[in-house]
Amino acid sequence: MRKPVSSEGTGSDGTVGMLVCAAQTGALLAGVVVVESGRTDAYGRPPGSALGLVCVLVFAPPLLLLFGAVHTFVMTMPADLLARAALRRADGALWQWQCGSVVALGAVYAAGLAAVGAPFLCSWAWISGSGALPLLAVAWFHRGERRRGRPYSKGDVWFRVLPAGFLLTAAVMAACGAALGTGAVGAYEAPSPTGEAMRGVWVGEDGRAEVRLQADGRAVLSAVPYGDWEEEGRCDGTGTWSYVPEDGAVRGTVGFDLAGEGCPVGPWTVGGTDERLELYDLFGDPDGGAVRVLVRQGPG
Repeated sequence: MRKPVSSEGTGSDGTVGMLVCAAQTGALLAGVVVVESGRTDAYGRPPGSALGLVCVLVFAPPLLLLFGAVHTFVMTMPADLLARAALRRADGALWQWQCGSVVALGAVYAAGLAAVGAPFLCSWAWISGSGALPLLAVAWFHRGERRRGRPYSKGDVWFRVLPAGFLLTAAVMAACGAALGTGAVGAYEAPSPTGEAMRGVWVGEDGRAEVRLQADGRAVLSAVPYGDWEEEGRCDGTGTWSYVPEDGAVRGTVGFDLAGEGCPVGPWTVGGTDERLELYDLFGDPDGGAVRVLVRQGPG
């Protein structure tokens, strides 16, 4: 005779799942904020403003709780119910069926995301992983109830989960800070190509701008943006180009001499990767202005 599966709820399983999901997502968000605040982006711009951080602190808690509630409804509770239903008909431990249910549900949701272009395996791993800690927390509260002989109230759940969530967030932030300090998670490093690699056709991401850097030092520009804090224009012109390679922390640049053409195009900075070289320029506020990018397409 099969051992009956305990299906009595705490009356607050949903609260447990919501709070734990919100806590783990908040810890992940805090880690991202620490890393991004400690380094410049790929285009040399400093981290976000203090106002952006204030917005995160104000709006993140209610949004995290909302996300936790949705996640509980579509992931944690269905996985728990499926596992208990399976255990009534088959052998095994509850935690084994819970793991299987999370993985199966993750595959279903990942398939839906893959249908709109997301990578299946990556989505499957993230979705399945997101359900592990909430389910463990539900099981932990169930064991605690059996030990106590009475259910936890929702207040008991909040009192226990919130401090644990703060500790998890603090631990993640400390780990990310240590990773930054030791260089394990470093700032973006721009490539340092040779002058020969800079020759060729560079096309803007908007499809309009084009720069031809020829082997004889001549440059042909079509609809290349230029400007300052207040305005931006487009330049068609010819002239010469020169490449200044990276020097320590100073990134490499490509400068143009278009005298007499009426095109005040300044130097463009080397970015991207060795496999996908870019030239970029910042327009507007240096701390958060627009970035114009040219991508190398091939030889000129």
